[in-house]
Amino acid sequence: MNSIKQILIGLMALLLPAAASAQLVSFQPGTGRTEAKKAKKAKKEKGESFIPRTWFDDSDLKATVQADVVSRYIWRGQDLCGLSIQPSATVSWRGLSFNACGSTGVQKDDYQDIDLTLAYRFGPINIGVTDYWATGLDTENRYFFYDAQKGGHMYEGNLGFTCKYFSLQGYCLFWGRDFLVDEPTKRAYSTYIELSVPFRLGNLDWQFTVGGTPMESGGEWETQSRETLLGLRDVDVRVYEYAEGPACCSATLRCTKNLDLGPVRMPLFAEINTNPYMSKAALLFGLSIVP
Repeated sequence: MNSIKQILIGLMALLLPAAASAQLVSFQPGTGRTEAKKAKKAKKEKGESFIPRTWFDDSDLKATVQADVVSRYIWRGQDLCGLSIQPSATVSWRGLSFNACGSTGVQKDDYQDIDLTLAYRFGPINIGVTDYWATGLDTENRYFFYDAQKGGHMYEGNLGFTCKYFSLQGYCLFWGRDFLVDEPTKRAYSTYIELSVPFRLGNLDWQFTVGGTPMESGGEWETQSRETLLGLRDVDVRVYEYAEGPACCSATLRCTKNLDLGPVRMPLFAEINTNPYMSKAALLFGLSIVP
């Protein structure tokens, strides 16, 4: 019994000096909660985030929005629509970005599309996946209808390289209505390669872009009215996403003038747009509104 008392006395002798040297803090009910509220209010006034910066730094979070108006909507050599409005919004964090954009013709039955892209950029390399949805593929134009054979959605992968002097991008469809014309059960994996070269001339920003496909792209048979020796007749023709084989589908030259209107920028552009494969050309005009 005496030994136990001696052990306890020894432990108290060790602990008491430490307790005596420690600072005594008085406790008042509600003080901790009040101080926490004050700290939270101060951070809010400074615009600081309460998300732990160990895994997310909102100072790197950026968001942009803009709206384009184009006299004609031509995409990768395909003449899709006339006068169109094209809104776009992007949220990016470091190298990761999410973009939602679309196009709507001014006429009721004009072509419409919605494109959602998730991408990541590391240095000069970029990768991404895009969900394309467009009217005219599904007879009822349903958005929340995902069917590779009948739906209006198509998924495309993207890999590219961008530097100061040029941008080289490759795109490949891997899901959706993208099948060979003469083998409608075999996926075509329609591929498009695009090279863009920016330059400055005469106080304007210029960009030359050329794009094409290295192989037969997807498509389908379509009934069209054609002029024949017997007059106007309905005939079945092959319609391709890009071309029936290796071809240059688009060659464009665009010049842009940036107008600074205080809180809003308004780039104006004119463009010569050609499709060498289909022997077509058009002159386009457009403007962007960028807050």
